[in-house]
Amino acid sequence: MNMGAHYVSSRRIEDERLITGNGTYVSDLLPADALFCAFVRSPSAHGVIKEIDLDEVRSAPGVVAVFVAEDLDLDDIPGVTGRGPAAEPMTRPPLARTRVRYVGDPVAVVVAESARQAADAADLAWVEIDELPVELVPGENRAILFEGTDSNLVEEVFIEGGLPTPPAEISVTVEVNHQRLAPVSMETQAILAAPEDGGVHVWCSHQAPHKLKGQISTFMGIERVRVTVPDVGGAFGMKGSMFPEYLVVVAAAMRLGRPVAWIQRRPDQFTGGTHGRAQRHIVTLEGTADGRLTRAMFELWAETGAYPHDGSAVPTFGRLVATGMYDIPRVEIHARTVVTNMAPTAPYRGAGRPEAALTIERGIEAFAKAAGLDPIDVRIRNVVREFPFTTAAGAIYDSGDYVAAIELARSMFDMDAIRDEQQERLATGDALLGIGFGAFVERAGGAVESWEYAAVEVDPISEEVVIRTGSTDGGGQGHKTVWSQVARDVFGIEEIRVVAGDTDEVPSGMGTFASRSAQIGASGVHRMALKVLELARERAAKRLEASPHDVRYDQGVFSVAGSPGSEVSLWDLARDEPLESDEKFQPGSQTFPYGVHAAVVEVLPETGEVRVLDIVAVDDCGRVLNPMIVQGQLHGSMAQGLGQALWEEVLYDEEGQPLTTSLLAYLIPDSTSLPAIRSDRLEHPAPSNPLGVKGSGEAGCIGLPPAILNAALDALAPLGVTDLQLPLRPQKVWQAIQDAKASV
Repeated sequence: MNMGAHYVSSRRIEDERLITGNGTYVSDLLPADALFCAFVRSPSAHGVIKEIDLDEVRSAPGVVAVFVAEDLDLDDIPGVTGRGPAAEPMTRPPLARTRVRYVGDPVAVVVAESARQAADAADLAWVEIDELPVELVPGENRAILFEGTDSNLVEEVFIEGGLPTPPAEISVTVEVNHQRLAPVSMETQAILAAPEDGGVHVWCSHQAPHKLKGQISTFMGIERVRVTVPDVGGAFGMKGSMFPEYLVVVAAAMRLGRPVAWIQRRPDQFTGGTHGRAQRHIVTLEGTADGRLTRAMFELWAETGAYPHDGSAVPTFGRLVATGMYDIPRVEIHARTVVTNMAPTAPYRGAGRPEAALTIERGIEAFAKAAGLDPIDVRIRNVVREFPFTTAAGAIYDSGDYVAAIELARSMFDMDAIRDEQQERLATGDALLGIGFGAFVERAGGAVESWEYAAVEVDPISEEVVIRTGSTDGGGQGHKTVWSQVARDVFGIEEIRVVAGDTDEVPSGMGTFASRSAQIGASGVHRMALKVLELARERAAKRLEASPHDVRYDQGVFSVAGSPGSEVSLWDLARDEPLESDEKFQPGSQTFPYGVHAAVVEVLPETGEVRVLDIVAVDDCGRVLNPMIVQGQLHGSMAQGLGQALWEEVLYDEEGQPLTTSLLAYLIPDSTSLPAIRSDRLEHPAPSNPLGVKGSGEAGCIGLPPAILNAALDALAPLGVTDLQLPLRPQKVWQAIQDAKASV
């Protein structure tokens, strides 16, 4: 099904430096005179600040300064800093002034000569809070978090599409909980700020340096801001957010006239960082007895934690693809987003699309079971077949062949053999076997109006082609490798240099998120490379006194057909006059990668343990620029999808106290957790960009969790288990088995 891709795997130029410990991260850049921050955080989930006693803190060894909100007088972070609803009353003070809204809310900052001294001193603070009721379950309204509002509602949306349908022959309703997840990056949040040239120079582990520059400048009124992003040790969406600590660190540096750093500790990442998912969906699917879906109704609850500024955008991403691959005549969506007394949420790898896929795929399985049909056949019966296709929420699916993806995934298993083994295991009492599928469509590229900066320049001094891009590598994505490949394909030379992650070196940019970098960033590089080469050809024709049509180009040298010895190089042309071009490439539409993932699992009834035995992934991410890097993205996202399916969950008690505050309590996959992944690929190029690229960074997070959940339910169906919620921890699965036995 290859649609003409011509790129091949190329050795990653970033890896040797990174895997040999020669990467440069924020913590490697700390100057000798740097000061260090530690934050005093709220011990209560909700309440009014009565007293902050900092006397012992100020006299602790090494302490240079201690600030509370009144000392820094920073403006609040607006109710939205991403693409969510305005939420104007729900602003966030960088340091809490009168009220705290979750355990971990920063109330003061300690600045000391060393990180240890700052942390030790912060532990001496005494924070007294008059407790208020806590809101932990969306919609309960046990407590109102923000003064001037009469509810915790951030946004309520109703979407309807299609015509009324006849009475249903089959109707099923499924509730799906999407647990809170912690983005456990190898490198935690890190920022260093230093006064410079009347402004501030910030080094930050971040996904979007120009966004951060704009936020610091706007929120703090600093005209001269430079942001540099060195190597990033993992981002996964959270490092595109505006954290209040960033503003406090910058303010401290400006106040003290010295470099100030904050390197987040791991416990603070769990309690004070952002979380992902945190939604509850109820889906009702109606249709005919022969498997045709006629109506889908979604009730969606999403909670943003204590502040909505970044997390409130995530539900909008999920609504776009709520119906997944399926062409359902009537769709109704009722979505509510609320604040709660837990840590704020933000985009986390997949950001809304994993929630949508898990919900619709659970619904499809339940509908097929109620109708007595094969779930694969139900999927094929209902998928979109003609493109472009507009969903009820306004997403425009661009290209693909969903039927082929489903059939290819199924063909990679011997289904008869799996069903035979299921029966044998039931008869012998061995671990139960199950197989499940997870089909999905995701939106990639960011907003429809999304753009990215790209510049290509021929440098006659270094004799390199220099690429400047606003798309910053978020940690292991291989941007420099792929951007170099794209330019090499145009120029036919090896001398390529990629510049990114510095707002003084790259004049503008949007950043790395939403699987957008290759389709928008690399496409911009491709377009500008072609433009520079054509400009060089025109100049070469003048220099060689020939028609541009007679000028030949090969590996950096122009020559005239039939005139041996008549030639000029790129570098010579650039010495006469700059050879460069730049743009903000805006494709004007999103892309919609899709895929079908499947898993075979076994379940031990005696313990409830779920073991993943086999994984298949069929994906269509459009034109593949570097197959090795795409495969690496698949493996990484599948590891995170496996973690969501089996282990990961951020938990709070009934008073809003976090229970998962370290990696001792929050379990993540290790290098041995994934079985070998069998994968295949379709390629239907995206029509919206010249490379035909769609996103590839999030597929495993989206397709694998429903595949594993459906496989576990398939294994447990003979025992009467009809419902499970992620994560599939042994105790939870064991209890479902016991409940099913008791109900017989």
